[in-house]
Amino acid sequence: MTIKKLRYILTVLTVMYASTAIAQLNIGVDAGISYNKLQVEMADDEIRLSKNSGYIVNVNIDQKINKWLAIEVSPGLIQKNYRVENKNNIYQNVTNTYLHLPITAKYEMKVLKKINLSAALGAYYAYWIESTMEGVAPNVFELSTNPEGNETVRLERIKSNYRFNAKQDNRSEFGWVAKIGLDYRVLKNVSATIKGHFYQSITDQQKRVSEIHAQKYNQTTALTIGGVYHFQ
Repeated sequence: MTIKKLRYILTVLTVMYASTAIAQLNIGVDAGISYNKLQVEMADDEIRLSKNSGYIVNVNIDQKINKWLAIEVSPGLIQKNYRVENKNNIYQNVTNTYLHLPITAKYEMKVLKKINLSAALGAYYAYWIESTMEGVAPNVFELSTNPEGNETVRLERIKSNYRFNAKQDNRSEFGWVAKIGLDYRVLKNVSATIKGHFYQSITDQQKRVSEIHAQKYNQTTALTIGGVYHFQ
C-alpha cells in the first residue's frame, strides 16, 4: 500500500468518525430561576437565614454514547442568593453570582412519541465572581427621639459590592449535581425542554481561619426552560 493510499484511507476514516460524532451531538440553551439555601449552623438564635431566588443560564452540549446514554457539559451562570435577618427588622439580601461547569452522565428514555424523559447525575465546579449586599442597617451616627423621650437608632437602606478577601473567601466551589427533564420534539431537529436541577456544594464557602468557624455550604435548586438542536 502506497503512502498516498494510506493517507486517503485515514482521511476517509477521520471524516466518517467526525460525521458520526456530529450526528450524535446536541447543543442547546436553557434559563430560569434558582433558589439557594446557605447551610450553616447559627450560633445566634435571633439571626435567621432564609432562601432567596436568583437566575440560572446554561449552554448545554451533550454527546451521545449510545441510544440511552450521553455525556453533558453545561457551562453557564448561576446565582446562589440568601437572606439574613433578625428580630429588629434588620436584614440583608446577599446576591452571589457564580460561573459554573457541571459535567453529568445523562440517561434518556422515550415516554411518548415526541417526548423523552432524562435523568442526569454528575459533578460541578463553580467560581464565585461577584457578591452584592442590599438591605437595612442601623445608622449609629443619626439618633432620633421617640415619643417617650428615649433616643433610638435610625435604620437606613444600604447597598454595596462585597470585596473578596483572599485569606478568608473560598471562591472555588466543588459539588455534585442531579437533573431531571422532559424533552418535547417540536421539529425534526429541534426540541423544547424543561428541567429541574439540584446542586449541593461539598466545599465550604469560607476558608478555616480560626478555631471558631461555622462551615457554610450552598444547596441550590433551579427550574429552567430552553431549546435543543439535534444534529442527527
